[in-house]
Amino acid sequence: MQEIAIVEKVDGKNATVRVDKKDECSKCGMCLFPKNANYLTFKAENVVDAKKGDTVLIDRVEGAKLTAIILVFLVPLVLILLSSLISITVIKKEIWILWLTLISVPAWFCVLALIDKKYGKTQAKTTKIIKVLTESEKENIDERN
Repeated sequence: MQEIAIVEKVDGKNATVRVDKKDECSKCGMCLFPKNANYLTFKAENVVDAKKGDTVLIDRVEGAKLTAIILVFLVPLVLILLSSLISITVIKKEIWILWLTLISVPAWFCVLALIDKKYGKTQAKTTKIIKVLTESEKENIDERN
């Protein structure tokens, strides 16, 4: 997904960019904007040597959303299913469904927090500045919006 952003800070091969919230964003709620936020800042790979204050076109990879959905929602459901199967077939007591679920799901979220700490900062590798916009390109974009 391509978006317009403003470079706030340049740090070597990475840059901190700001994406302003659009009017459509307030109705949707599917993006990363926190409630009542007017903009979002994050790191992007600066492959075009953009400078502070430049208006740029960024490209964000969407594949990370599917991975996040699987890790946050699908894996706990599988753990609950496995807890149920183990409790019913091996232990043969239904109360163990609750206990195994209460152990496995929070343990998974602890593992997920560690994964996020280690690999969650890789957004700069999935977001790239692909073009520094000229004044005429900025005007054309403003006219379309």
